Amino acid sequence: MLLENVICSNFQIRRACDAFLRVISAIHDCASVGHLVLTNSDYIIDSICHQLRHIDLNPHVPNVLAAMLSYVGVADKVLPLLEEPMCAVSMELEILGRHQHPNLTTSFLKAVVEITKASKHEACTLPNKAESFWKDVNFNILNSEKETGKISTSTSYVDNTKDIDYMELETGSCPNGSNIQMEEWESILFKLTDSKRYRRIVGSISGSCLKAATPLIASADQAACLIALDVIEDGIIALAKVEEAYKHESKTKEAIQEFLSSCSFHILRDTLDAAEDETGENRLLPAMNKIWPFFVSCVRNKNPVTIRRCCRAISTVVQICGGEFFLRRFHADGIHFWKLLSTSPFQKKPLSREERTPLQLPYRSISTSSEDSVAEISNLKVQAELLSMISDLARNKRSASALEAVFKKVSGLVVGIACSGVKGLLDSSVNALVGLACVDPDLIWLLISDVYYSRKRDLPSPPTSEFPDISEILPPPSSSKEYLYVLYGGQSYGFDIDFASVETLFKKLHTQVFTTQIYS
Repeated sequence: MLLENVICSNFQIRRACDAFLRVISAIHDCASVGHLVLTNSDYIIDSICHQLRHIDLNPHVPNVLAAMLSYVGVADKVLPLLEEPMCAVSMELEILGRHQHPNLTTSFLKAVVEITKASKHEACTLPNKAESFWKDVNFNILNSEKETGKISTSTSYVDNTKDIDYMELETGSCPNGSNIQMEEWESILFKLTDSKRYRRIVGSISGSCLKAATPLIASADQAACLIALDVIEDGIIALAKVEEAYKHESKTKEAIQEFLSSCSFHILRDTLDAAEDETGENRLLPAMNKIWPFFVSCVRNKNPVTIRRCCRAISTVVQICGGEFFLRRFHADGIHFWKLLSTSPFQKKPLSREERTPLQLPYRSISTSSEDSVAEISNLKVQAELLSMISDLARNKRSASALEAVFKKVSGLVVGIACSGVKGLLDSSVNALVGLACVDPDLIWLLISDVYYSRKRDLPSPPTSEFPDISEILPPPSSSKEYLYVLYGGQSYGFDIDFASVETLFKKLHTQVFTTQIYS
């Protein structure tokens, strides 16, 4: 009850509960409330699990779980104990659970957010620990091989500049202290097993959080959607770190296997083989494959706040997972993103038949607001966030390939916006063009020059007669629909070309873009 009320909206109740918990902690010689909860974590988690099984009788339990994890700050300490409650929470966030207890969805999501943050915190420490353990193992192998007179060519610590005399050891030819060696390697194997077990726990909990939150990305409830996007972003980071740690563990296991075989420690080798990780850690891309359609649904819901948050989440996950995975997805589904850039916020276009009748599940009672009800400044903010996402993806070498199939279309769209003179989008569009120029600066120059020299009256003459006139290189279009940026974009954008903005854009990019480009 006290843990539930420390997050109460009433300040006096919140302060009283906080003071009471501190008194109890002091009475039991605990340094903080977090230490008190940690000392009794098995009892508290067991009680929460019991109440989650009877959620109708205990509707307060999601708030208790969220309070314990956020206010007390012990989520990372009790992470291995959270697998069972996370399963119960996942069930409550499925369609049937949300239908039975719609008022608890946000509370459950808040608990998932805290669990995901703890998973990310622990996952970020795993790669460094695994790499450090791998180095320690290699160091022990090198010392053992020096004692036996054999140096393995696979050991990373061997100095290849020195002449080393390699010789084969016969079976059972380890030194007399082999029993002591075997005890040392047993201890190393125990550490490796513990490391693998904890890594699997972190990966499993992160995957459960993603599975629970993914459908809510498409929720019409803005609060639920925003919380779900926070879970997705942290969960993907956690899975990426878990996979990175798994790669270090695999190298460690291979080095240990080779050494145990060379010393004929067959019992230990059999123990290591029996603990083989058959499934591995192939979680990241399968999870992303399930999440992507809900990103698209979130954008199609036309809620400006959730779209902006969704763009930031996409920018993060694409850079983590790599652009190759998203190449086909941006090609197939990118139209829903680029559509938001293809029309001036000050010129409304009629909704298509598909947009007038969005698909909704039968039990949803929330009506989708029409596009006309969205303020112009909200549309500008959405476009600015999309331009920022394009810039982030293009600047990063790992994610730039995601835009490869749609690069010309996106470049044409951004140039059209930059040349339109919409003040709220000038900086964002220039930033996006700088990013796109990291991939292909020549195309960006041609698109801008096409507009600039088609509108400029006093064209510079060529330095010598050997060079053709600019009008021959870039023939003036007969209509505004024949500009290169329009042809690449595939449609007219509803933007009016402002020549003053074109000149400003050309000058900015001349100094910022058409120089040596490097990836971040």
